[in-house]
Amino acid sequence: MLRSIAVSRFASTRIIRHYSAEAGSSALLARLKDDRKTFMRTKAQPELNVVKNILSDYTYHIKSPNFKPEQQSEDAAVVSVIQKLVKKRQDAISQYEAGGRPELAAKEKEEMSVLQRYLPAQLSAEEIESEVKRIIAEVGATSLKDMGKVMKAWSHESADKKAVSDAVKKLLA
Repeated sequence: MLRSIAVSRFASTRIIRHYSAEAGSSALLARLKDDRKTFMRTKAQPELNVVKNILSDYTYHIKSPNFKPEQQSEDAAVVSVIQKLVKKRQDAISQYEAGGRPELAAKEKEEMSVLQRYLPAQLSAEEIESEVKRIIAEVGATSLKDMGKVMKAWSHESADKKAVSDAVKKLLA
């Protein structure tokens, strides 16, 4: 009796599996997987570790309950994961340099340079400022209270959010 209850209880549980080898895989994701194979063959250690880290974090990102595939393309999800990893590396570099550990800071800088190879070309400060001016005019923002509206209207993935928010603060102040 207990066995049949346990079986029926587990049989009704729905399991959703996410496989990484999908037919509609994005170009950036395919490039990362190809690079992982290449780096494994050549035993390029820092590059291999970074690419494995990106793929692992991407897998966790798409399996998280907050991920909504209809709101974000695969390429955009991979880019956001890479941007988060770059930000982590920047924080680690500043902490290692403040703590007097230049060898660890150099290792983090090397990993960050590998990460930046996979990011799309970033907008310059002038391009960010001109785009923010256009959005401010479009939204009709007049003070810092309207910063949320401007940030919500920002749609470019190829710019650091901190640089964008600094430009918005500068222009609305």
